[in-house]
Amino acid sequence: MTTACCSTTTEESVAVLPVVETAPTGCCSTSAPAEKAVEEPVSSGCGTQAEEPAPVEESGCCGTQEPEPVAASGCCGPAKPEPAAESGCCGPQVEDQADPAQVRSGLSLDDAVAALGGGIPQATDPAPYVQVDWLQATEASLEGAKPWHTVADRGEGDVAFLPGYAFDADPIVDADPRTYLGWQPKSGAVACCSATSCCDSTNDTVEALGTDAFFPSLLLGSPLGYRSEATASVEDPLLVADLIDRIVPAAAEAGFRSITAPWLNDSAYSDVLALALQAYGGDIAFHGENNVLDLQHDSYDAYLASLPARKRRRVKEDRDRADNSGTTIERKDREELRPLIGRISELITQNRQKYGGGEDEAHIGALLTALVEGGADVRAYLVRKDDLLVAVSVTVKQGKRLFVKWAGFDYEALGERSGVYFEIVLDRPLRDAYAEGVTAIEAGPGADEAKRLRGFRPRSIRSVVLVTDTALRTKVAELHAAFGQARREALGATVEDAPTTAIGRLKAKLRGNTAYEPIQPMQPEGGCCG
Repeated sequence: MTTACCSTTTEESVAVLPVVETAPTGCCSTSAPAEKAVEEPVSSGCGTQAEEPAPVEESGCCGTQEPEPVAASGCCGPAKPEPAAESGCCGPQVEDQADPAQVRSGLSLDDAVAALGGGIPQATDPAPYVQVDWLQATEASLEGAKPWHTVADRGEGDVAFLPGYAFDADPIVDADPRTYLGWQPKSGAVACCSATSCCDSTNDTVEALGTDAFFPSLLLGSPLGYRSEATASVEDPLLVADLIDRIVPAAAEAGFRSITAPWLNDSAYSDVLALALQAYGGDIAFHGENNVLDLQHDSYDAYLASLPARKRRRVKEDRDRADNSGTTIERKDREELRPLIGRISELITQNRQKYGGGEDEAHIGALLTALVEGGADVRAYLVRKDDLLVAVSVTVKQGKRLFVKWAGFDYEALGERSGVYFEIVLDRPLRDAYAEGVTAIEAGPGADEAKRLRGFRPRSIRSVVLVTDTALRTKVAELHAAFGQARREALGATVEDAPTTAIGRLKAKLRGNTAYEPIQPMQPEGGCCG
C-alpha cells in the first residue's frame, strides 16, 4: 500500500505461528526488505502505482524548494522553519490521511475476535456467513479446515477482518483450488451450483501440474457460506487492500502453494480484494451469478402490481399449484427450529446430492445449530404432507437484508411440479420481507428463471486463483479463464456490450469478462474440453 511521502515500510518475515505484526517505520527511514517468496505487485492501471519523483530543481519530496540555501537539513531535504510539532517532516500533515494499518495474519478465530475488539465489525453490512457463530461451526464441522484469519487495525477503531482457512490436501470440492480450473475429483463430486464440468483432458492437464502446485492451500472467505468477503468497521475499501498486502507475503512465507478467493460477490470491497490479489499475480475469472432483489416498494402488493401482467399470472399460477398440492405450510423461527434440525438437515442434504455441493448433513446440522444457539434471526418455511415434513426453506435475516440459504425437498412425496418451491423459497420470504422492512433479498445462484421472473437481478460472482509458483501462472490462468467462460456459456450469463471507456474496459477485465480485449489468448483452442 502507499505510505506517507518519503517513508518506507518494512515487512518482517512471517510464519503461521507465532503471529507477527507489521508496523510502519519512522519517517524517511529505510531498512532492508525481507526476502519475499512471491513477486511484488507490478505497476499497472489496476495495480500498485509507483510515484514519479518530482524534478529536484522544481520541488522536493516535501514540497517546493526554498530559494535561499539553508544550512540545516531535515530528514526530507531543506529544513522548514515551522516547529516539528506543527508540521511533519514531509510538509503539513493532512488531517484525513489514513495511517498505514497494522496487519496480523494466521490468527485463530478467538485471537481475531480479540484483535477486533470483541466482535466482527458491521459497518460494511456483512453477510451472516462471516459472523462468529457461523465461522465457529465451520471450524468444528469441516474436516481439515484450519483457521487462518487476518485482521487490519489502523487505530481509533478502524479495523477490517478477512476470514481464511488452510487445507493441507483434498478438501471438500468447493474448497479445492483445482475445482476452479475445471477439475473434478474421481469421486464425481461437483461444486455447489455447478453448471458445467470439463472432460478427462482437463482433469489430466490439472493433475499433471501435481498436487504440490496447489497444496497446502489458503482459502479466503467462508467455505460453507460460499462467500469470500471482508468486513470492516469503516466504509473504506482501501483498508481491505491492506489485508491482502499482508496475506500474500505471509502465506508464501508459511508455505502455502495457492491462495483462492472463490466467491467474490459484486461490491466495492470485493473489487478491491480482486485487484489486490491480481496485483500479486492472481487470476480473476467469472464464476456465477447471485440473484438479488432490492425492495423498492411500500408493500408486497405494490411490488406485485409493478410486475408485468404476464409475470403476475405466473406468480399466481405458482401459488395456486402450492395451494392445491395437499400440503400445509408454516413458518418457525429461532429456538422453534431446534427439535427440527435433524429432519431439516436431511432434506437439505438430499437437495445437495441432487444439485451438487460439498456440504453434507453434518455440516448443515452444525451450522443451523450454531445459528440457533447464537441467537441469529434464522427462520424456516416448513411444508408438511400427511403430517410428514417434506420440504423446507431456511433464510437468515442480517441487518436489513434477507438471505435465502438452503432449501430441501422430498420429491418422492411431493412430486416434481408441486409449486411448493416457489412458495417457500421466493414468495413467502418476499411477503415477510416487505412486512418487516427488509431492503434487499439475496436468493443465491440457481433457479434463475423463476427468480428473474419475480424481478431479481443478476450480480456477478468472480473467483481468484493465485499460485505461488510463478512458472505455473500462465497455464493456471488459461485453465481458470476457460472454465469461467464455460460456466458463463452454460449458465447463459449476460455478456455486457463492449465498453467504450478506459474505466469500463478495466472493470470488464476485473469481472472476468473475456468477450473483448483479452490481454492474451484466454481460452485454449477448442474450449475447456479440447
